[in-house]
Amino acid sequence: MSIIYEIGKMQSLINTDALLDECIVVATSSVSEAGYSAADELKILKNYRDNLDLSIVLARDDAASNLLVGTFGYGDLSQFPTCTRDWLGEEGVQWTNPMLDAIIAKGIDPANVDTAAAIYVRADYKNQNIGTTMMGKRATAQVARGITHAVSFLYETDEIKTWSASRTSAEAMGTDGFNNNIYLFNLSQLTA
Repeated sequence: MSIIYEIGKMQSLINTDALLDECIVVATSSVSEAGYSAADELKILKNYRDNLDLSIVLARDDAASNLLVGTFGYGDLSQFPTCTRDWLGEEGVQWTNPMLDAIIAKGIDPANVDTAAAIYVRADYKNQNIGTTMMGKRATAQVARGITHAVSFLYETDEIKTWSASRTSAEAMGTDGFNNNIYLFNLSQLTA
């Protein structure tokens, strides 16, 4: 097994229905019944690609016919409508203002913060540091752009929430609308 990583805009790396379908296979394998339905995953991924213009790290096993085994989407905080001041989530809770205020209170400009989305590793490829490597590649790319920190919240599964909390430099700073911890990360401590 040799994992090859690609990084770039979703619009370039997952620009066909076949590539989107590969991502959905990884997502459903990763979270099984715990996550969204395949139809919902497709709708969300298309929104990330077509409307939010997010970036992505793809992990492929070149020893297995270039099989897609991992995805790690990300974008600047400002790209996510859920991260704007006064946003009210579907859960009816206003949690973004305290998050943004906590970022600013730490002396961090929210324009220098990103967040991740669509983080998945195929079930049969878990526990091989693929997620951590994808996170490191994302951190390296973002630090090169001047993005210094990241936040995580609104976890699709408990597994993703636990994984996020265990990352180097993870610092709890409030809760999201579902009472999950919001974590702040220093990206320079996560680079690959």
